[in-house]
Amino acid sequence: MSDRLEDRPDVGLHPPTIFFAALLLGYVLRVFLGGWLGFLPRVAAEGLGGLLVLAGLGLAIAATSAFAEGGETLRPSTPSNQLFTSGPFRYSRNPIYLAMVVFGVGFGVATLNLWTILLSIGAGILFNFLVIPREEEYLARRFGDEFATYKASVRRWL
Repeated sequence: MSDRLEDRPDVGLHPPTIFFAALLLGYVLRVFLGGWLGFLPRVAAEGLGGLLVLAGLGLAIAATSAFAEGGETLRPSTPSNQLFTSGPFRYSRNPIYLAMVVFGVGFGVATLNLWTILLSIGAGILFNFLVIPREEEYLARRFGDEFATYKASVRRWL
């Protein structure tokens, strides 16, 4: 096996699992502990939350389409053959993680569920400190100056 195939991001967490666990746990906590955002009128919550959900979905579709078009897998623990710098990657180095957080917060707002909002933000914090740094260490090794230039010009989140 070549060094290139053996060199991969050392990511021990699976971000989609964390994201879906946050949504599920948010629902369960709301059922048993409350956490209703009653101060926000339902129509406003559904409108604002719906916009955030759609923004998250749109961003996720755009970013995952870039991976599909490039023949890359979405699994964060696999080797990369290219550095994505166009489409949504022009504005965020991590548009898929951003999409997850925006979707989760939007879903929490739309359903008036404080727990879902907090846990979606918590998932983003986990991504920021436990997943993204390991991915970026790998990308720096793999793409060198190209990644350094990209990292210097595009923010991690927005």
